[in-house]
Amino acid sequence: MSTIIQDLKYGFRMLARNPGFTAVAVLTLALGIGANTAIFSVVDAILLRPLPFANPGRLVSVFESRPQDGVAFDGLSYPNFDETRKQNAVFSEMAGQQAHDLTLTGTGQPTIVHTIVVTPEIFSLLGAHPLVGRVFLPKDGLRGAAPVVVLSENLWRSRFGADPNMIGKSVTLDQRPFTVVGIMPAAFHFPLRSEAEDVWIPLVQDPLFGGWMSRPGGHWLSVIARLRPGVSMEQAQAAMNTMAVRLARLYPKANAGWKLNIEPLQKQIVGSAKPALLILLAAVGLVLLIACANIANLLLARATARSREMAIRTAMGAGRSRIARQLLTESALLGLLGGVAGILLAFWGVEGLKSLLPPGLPRAHAIQVDGGVLIFALALSAVASFIFGLAPALAAARSGVRTSLEEGAARSGESGGRRRMRGLLVAAEIALAVVLLAGAGLLIRSFRAIMSVDPGFNPQHVVVAEVSLPQFQYSTPEQWTTFSNESLAKIQAEPGMQDSALAVPLPIADGFVNLAFKIPGHPVLTPGISRSADYASVSTGYFHVMQIPLLRGRFFSRQDSPTGPRVAIISQEFARRFFPNQDPIGRQLEFGFPFSGNVAREIVGVVGDVRDVALSQRPGPMMYVPFAQAPFWGEGIVVRSSLGTAAAAASIRRVVRGIDKNLPVTDIARLPDAIDAQASVAQPRFRTLLLALFGAVALLLAAVGIFGVTGYSVSRRTHEIGVRMALGASPASVLRMVLAESAKLIFAGLAVGIPAALFLTRFMSSVLYGVKSTDPLTFVAVSLVLIAVAFLACYFPARRATRVDPMEALRYE
Repeated sequence: MSTIIQDLKYGFRMLARNPGFTAVAVLTLALGIGANTAIFSVVDAILLRPLPFANPGRLVSVFESRPQDGVAFDGLSYPNFDETRKQNAVFSEMAGQQAHDLTLTGTGQPTIVHTIVVTPEIFSLLGAHPLVGRVFLPKDGLRGAAPVVVLSENLWRSRFGADPNMIGKSVTLDQRPFTVVGIMPAAFHFPLRSEAEDVWIPLVQDPLFGGWMSRPGGHWLSVIARLRPGVSMEQAQAAMNTMAVRLARLYPKANAGWKLNIEPLQKQIVGSAKPALLILLAAVGLVLLIACANIANLLLARATARSREMAIRTAMGAGRSRIARQLLTESALLGLLGGVAGILLAFWGVEGLKSLLPPGLPRAHAIQVDGGVLIFALALSAVASFIFGLAPALAAARSGVRTSLEEGAARSGESGGRRRMRGLLVAAEIALAVVLLAGAGLLIRSFRAIMSVDPGFNPQHVVVAEVSLPQFQYSTPEQWTTFSNESLAKIQAEPGMQDSALAVPLPIADGFVNLAFKIPGHPVLTPGISRSADYASVSTGYFHVMQIPLLRGRFFSRQDSPTGPRVAIISQEFARRFFPNQDPIGRQLEFGFPFSGNVAREIVGVVGDVRDVALSQRPGPMMYVPFAQAPFWGEGIVVRSSLGTAAAAASIRRVVRGIDKNLPVTDIARLPDAIDAQASVAQPRFRTLLLALFGAVALLLAAVGIFGVTGYSVSRRTHEIGVRMALGASPASVLRMVLAESAKLIFAGLAVGIPAALFLTRFMSSVLYGVKSTDPLTFVAVSLVLIAVAFLACYFPARRATRVDPMEALRYE
């Protein structure tokens, strides 16, 4: 113990005697550890940490699929859910849920609240308890029960001032009073939902989904279940296979061909986020390795400078293991200091990451630097200190007394072994930098490809907004039609707002609706090809406002009224896929939304394809219907105008308030901004930004590494260079000699890094769009950038070598 304390004291003295070296090493290490810790906190919260519910490993998602139609994942109808809940023997509990927005009035300005619609079992299934009051009881899910609501703690505090007497009071949702029975703590977050929850209400009390409970058709209910003790996933899936057969017999029209499936709830929540997060974690790990290589080079240089000291200690009886232990102790102290600084940097980095996180990222609320993340950071510090301390310790252990004394005299330059080790570390830095830069380059090209696609409509100078109608007040399609007609007419009458229209849903910015359809007299499709298409209800003038071209037939007109013949417009992809080499004009389609039964519609037009789901997703078949014939309980407003967003928003709000003062106007934005905010754009931007940042850091560290090695080599070889110049060597030849030696390291790193990058970037294929993981242009560009930066980094030390005075160099010690 006394020896260890002695090593620690001596290590601290040596670090304090070299504050410049210590500061550079600690900051380099802090950068690597801080970045790793920040990214690990995201990975830990989303991928590694168990769900914050009782016995989370037993929670599963229950869903339906229809493989023959290409439908891999869909919800259940309420009758299917109810029958499965009653008849299965593998789940101890099952619960269903959906979400939408309701309007909260009676307390200040009307506002939209994000509402989770649930069956009463959901809280007991998750083992969740209220902060105040109670959760739902079985009786709350019965027809005729009194309307009750559970508030979130955040809404309770922000909207109701944390009223201690809130339980038993009434709140008005969609113009209907609900009695508050409980308040859920802020720490409770609902699974399968990335948005913050405001309120929970029983499914039977919901103005929208409550009306769908009796319909066997439709797949709208998300279902969670808890496996009984001792029941395996395989046994539960076998039971669901049997249940699917039972449901097909019970409701043959709605369930024929549908399968019932389960998967672990955490797996479904993580979804597609896993590949991108693992890529970022691997990338930041490479940054740390480059940082370790840089510090190892610094320590090797320092060990060479201290070789005389080590030789004297050896001559006085210190064993090689004793000297190696001393060097490793100093490395451990550097690691500890770098780890502490890295943790402080990670706290700041996590807050910065939270501000950059894209929407839709699951469990983002759980991201924090907690005890587990701190343990990871300390362990990382220990591993890093071992990695960068091993090389100088081994070099010192292998050095003899005579060699060390000669190196300490600074006349023989540096031993070949140490010089090769330093060169090897620089080549490794360059190889790692190639991998990072190649990954960053591919993501940059992929993101540029996403942002350069033609969405099929022109979003420029378009402002969008949404209005949701309270369904207890606006309960019939006739009321929806009256409101939409009046609001649109008044908006179009506003100055500069003539080019306005309605659409539900709005493309990309507002999700999508996919409906099955039938084509009377059409042959059966090949199994695996889905006979479904995305759907939009749009007003007259929508295609003009969005600048979607008409390819055949006509647009909707005022004659397409609620009492007129039912009509539809299809997209070019729809016509190509389902009417190849045919004229679809005049043909019939049968489909319906909402669940009011299929309606036969005549195709009157074909328009250009649009990317309504995501910029990175190719246009699929689309069906449009006149808003007048298929009104919604709300409306998406699109306005093409030279007015600014603020002016257009003020006009829309003024019109809506003039019709109904209790209706809030939400989600007002420029359409390009609304598209950019969607997960399909924000997530690629997030990972591209971070990987580009890591690539830039890697490039900087590699440049610093080669600059340091070249500069140190020149300083150690001053005597040799002086002799060469005294014997007639020109400055140009000295410059070529130094650059040639550096070039060997650069091209050695490229020779290793390019094949490694070609292999590793294959794992990025799932997050790339419009570019292959082996894209030659990216790899050529990365190589040229790295060569240019590396040669620039070694040029200045090489140039310094040409200015050596031979007489001074011959006297150099």
